[in-house]
Amino acid sequence: MSFFKVQMTNSYKTYAQFNSFTVQGRILNSEIVSAGGKEFLSCTLITAPMDDSEGMTVTFTNSNGLMRLAESGGLPKGRMVTLTGHIKSVHETYTNTTNGEIVMLKRPRVHMIDVSIPTGGLGATPRAEGESRPAGGTVVSKRVSADATPVITKTEITADTPAEEVDALF
Repeated sequence: MSFFKVQMTNSYKTYAQFNSFTVQGRILNSEIVSAGGKEFLSCTLITAPMDDSEGMTVTFTNSNGLMRLAESGGLPKGRMVTLTGHIKSVHETYTNTTNGEIVMLKRPRVHMIDVSIPTGGLGATPRAEGESRPAGGTVVSKRVSADATPVITKTEITADTPAEEVDALF
């Protein structure tokens, strides 16, 4: 009886398994960047995977529909969005270029590819500067303008109205 050692890692190509990643959060940064003669959207989202956590950032780049949305002002800082796509990489550290040290990021960073915003995925935008809602306890009254009620005279009452009712009205 003999056994053969088979290395599975060289036998099969790995695929993305059609996994998708959906995340909801607020836009931390959204800007159009030029690099290598091409323009693209570079966007960072911040989200909290657990209550009271430091959160994590989700980054993606796009050069088609989402870039057009950003150019038209549809992806301002602070807007709630839902993204779906595939995870390309996850990082918790970066290399400091000045001294070569490996440094921890403040928040883990997930980079996504093939990102889209599903129907209903564009959420609330931040309030404009100086815009505020009424403070608690503010009395709100609805003023309705209505026509004045016309005056009824005894001559306008029909003859079939009993005299007691006519006397009660006046």
